[in-house]
Amino acid sequence: MAELSFGELLRSHRAAAGLTQAQLAEQAGISERAVSDIERGLRTHVYPVTARSLAEALSLADEARDGFERAGRAAPRRPTEGPPFRGGIDSEGWRAARRCAMIGRGDELSGLLEALDRDTGRPHTVTGPGGSGKSRLAAEVAARYVDAGMTWVSLAHLRNPVLVVPTIAAATGLPHNASHTALADRLEAETALLVLDTFEPVLTAAGDVAALIDLTSHVRVVVTSRAPLRLRGEREWPLRPLTTADGVRLFRERARAARPGLDLDSPEAAAAVEEVVRRLDALPLAVELAAAKVRFLPLDSIVSRLVRPLELLTDGERDLPARQQTMRATVAWSYDVLSAEERMLFRRLSVFAGSWSLGALQRLCAYDDVSTVAASLGRLCECALVQPLDGDVERWRLLDPVRDFAAEPLPAAGERESTVHRHAAVVADLAVPAAAALLGTGQRLARAQLRWDNGNVRWALGHAIEHGDTDIALRVAGAVWPFWRMEGAFEEGRRWLQLALQMPGSAGSPHRPTALWGASWLALGQGDHAAAAEHGNELLARSPAQDIDHRNALTILGHVEMAEGRYPEAATLLKQALETARAVGSRWHHATSLFNLGTALLHLGDVSQARRLLERAVAEHEAVGDLHFTARSLVELGYASLIAGDPQRARSCLIVALQSFLRLGERWGLAETVAGFAVLAAAGGQAEAAATLNGASEGTYADLSAQLIRPDAALGEPFLARARSTLGERRWQACTAHGRLLAIEEAARLALDLRMV
Repeated sequence: MAELSFGELLRSHRAAAGLTQAQLAEQAGISERAVSDIERGLRTHVYPVTARSLAEALSLADEARDGFERAGRAAPRRPTEGPPFRGGIDSEGWRAARRCAMIGRGDELSGLLEALDRDTGRPHTVTGPGGSGKSRLAAEVAARYVDAGMTWVSLAHLRNPVLVVPTIAAATGLPHNASHTALADRLEAETALLVLDTFEPVLTAAGDVAALIDLTSHVRVVVTSRAPLRLRGEREWPLRPLTTADGVRLFRERARAARPGLDLDSPEAAAAVEEVVRRLDALPLAVELAAAKVRFLPLDSIVSRLVRPLELLTDGERDLPARQQTMRATVAWSYDVLSAEERMLFRRLSVFAGSWSLGALQRLCAYDDVSTVAASLGRLCECALVQPLDGDVERWRLLDPVRDFAAEPLPAAGERESTVHRHAAVVADLAVPAAAALLGTGQRLARAQLRWDNGNVRWALGHAIEHGDTDIALRVAGAVWPFWRMEGAFEEGRRWLQLALQMPGSAGSPHRPTALWGASWLALGQGDHAAAAEHGNELLARSPAQDIDHRNALTILGHVEMAEGRYPEAATLLKQALETARAVGSRWHHATSLFNLGTALLHLGDVSQARRLLERAVAEHEAVGDLHFTARSLVELGYASLIAGDPQRARSCLIVALQSFLRLGERWGLAETVAGFAVLAAAGGQAEAAATLNGASEGTYADLSAQLIRPDAALGEPFLARARSTLGERRWQACTAHGRLLAIEEAARLALDLRMV
């Protein structure tokens, strides 16, 4: 009887043990592909360490084990004739990756090549989430070093870290058991660049690689891995998702390759492509998988299916590794190495919309101390499942396809409802004090936090309204409305507040007054005086005298009167509000009441008293650190100074206000101030500048679904009317149309360049 080959012997023992190829591979710490190749005779050279691992996994008795390992050692080896095998230079890895052009990553490529020229003898590790293009970047680097000597070693098939150095040795043409010194000598002699691709399955072999590197003097080493090796001297090159522009280029190229002649240039198609790229966070593999769907799906269908991206992002190219043929497999490659505790944290992160802070995560998962949650979060970052935000900010996020994967186990774990409810409570606990800080010295930090957490606020409000949690809905919406107004989100803010105010039980909630106050202000900003009056009257009826809510109600109703041109009635109400604020002792409310009453008196013709009140409002807002209302008070003081015949003072006030709103990044405030500059230009005889700036302000207000408050419009109308008459209707309309096309920031720069004549 002919002697069995090693592959046949392996198949026989595996069948006797009742194991599948996958089960044997997992127990032996090698890949399923390796087991399959050995059994089919495609892989004839087997390392002793591999034979021993297989024998242990098969639980072979001593005699059978010796025979099995002898068969492995006797397996035919590759011929030694011809040039030495050079590290996969002709293997599928790096050449296959370069069949398609690399889009984006130009800065990363240049930086890595420059560093390799400068820094030898240290690992340069390209890290990033699955599908971010690590191997593609490494292949581009490898192509530059082929002539000088390049050794490419793919480690994706390994699971046993012990096999890493033998695999490198084989790639250089040495025996698997070559010493570190012999291997280092071979690398020094023949290899300018060593690429170790897909290192994350064998991270614990990092020390062996470091020992090998230390024995060389000029070999350059590039590693690709979802996690850094954490070696001394390592230089990490983290890959973030592509820019939106590069993501669009990638989608267009891959889509046209899949379906030549597809219209991607129409406005509708271009918008759909950009939406796909944005929804997929411009992650290269995700974009490529989505682009391939144009073979049988229209673009709008691809967009609609991105509600569940993992269900769409399948069927990758057949010559890709299995882990990259679906987005689910790519994420699972990292997820599978997590501990049970890390998996629990990962799935709970899926409830965050956008990004989160360490404090929010600690509260959500009820960790006792921040160091514990930081350690677990660090592990998820190392596995490239969680991405730190760029810049000097301690916040993290999940890419959208990864978030979809993380959310799937929540229901099965019985944690979805409790986690989502806790998330809403955490958002309320963090957003409410941040919103309160909008009125003081912490304004800029609070606005930054609320901008970061805007997605979480929306998520929490949606959950609270859907599940009837009236307290959280009114508490969050009632607190956050000043942020919506500053951001110019009038339409969104009114919608959330209206939904919260209509919820069952809202009439008796202690948070209803602040929600009414916010709803009335946002209605006023959109010119809906009836809704503002309705909310203001309810607030007045609910609030006792000498209470801050009473002051707020008087203020709202005073502004409604002023917006409708009833200035004596407005002044009476706003004077009462000022007296109430003074009695209550709230410095911020007192400063704002000075501003409100000063505006009313300006319309009544008491310009000198109005200027005094507005100057006090500026000073008191500066004292409490409110940049927003300091700037708004300066705008009103600018109008008062212009009416008083002091255009230089008016210009100084408007310049300071405009610079403040630019620093705050506040489009609504910029539109208000640019409107003031339009009036100033009209008063100075610069009619074309007045029309252009007025058009820019109107255009921005339209974008924000808001309008210039009527009292300020009334103050400026006589000046603008004269300029319009001087310029002529046709020219005025042309300049206004040009202004509407300007970004408000560009219009602001034009306003700052305006000179008095």
